[in-house]
Amino acid sequence: MNTILSRAVLVLFPALFAAGCANFAAIEPGASAQQIETLAGAPANVWKNADGSEVWEYPRGPFGVETYMVTLGPDRAVREVRQVLSEETISKLQAGMSREEVRRLVGSPRYVGFSNRTDEEIWSWRYRAWKVRTMDLYVQFDRPTGRLKTVSKFQVDTSDSKQR
Repeated sequence: MNTILSRAVLVLFPALFAAGCANFAAIEPGASAQQIETLAGAPANVWKNADGSEVWEYPRGPFGVETYMVTLGPDRAVREVRQVLSEETISKLQAGMSREEVRRLVGSPRYVGFSNRTDEEIWSWRYRAWKVRTMDLYVQFDRPTGRLKTVSKFQVDTSDSKQR
């Protein structure tokens, strides 16, 4: 690779990488919907509320450990920005919730599976507990009713040790 191309790659790659990593902490209340789309791109999902407000979902996955919800008022200005894959939000999951209620609370799952033995639909997310421990969150729905049955959390083993 020639020197000019090598320098261009060294200069452009960090800039392109940073552009893909929106800084949601920089989004202030009152920012416009257009400013959010310029900074973070199009949302993965838009939830429309009865009062005319919207919640835009930004999962940082599939291997990311954060999902941001940006609430816009009827005037299309930011009201709130929340990182929802947190212990505080996860603690609000309750048996009996619908799939849509769970999605609105913690966002899109990174994986959806099924258990024929228990007739359950299983969703999972990865998140950081207290910003230090990597955790897996699993929610299990009763397939016939679509209602949340169980919430489970497990710490992910991130050690590099291998057993032989």
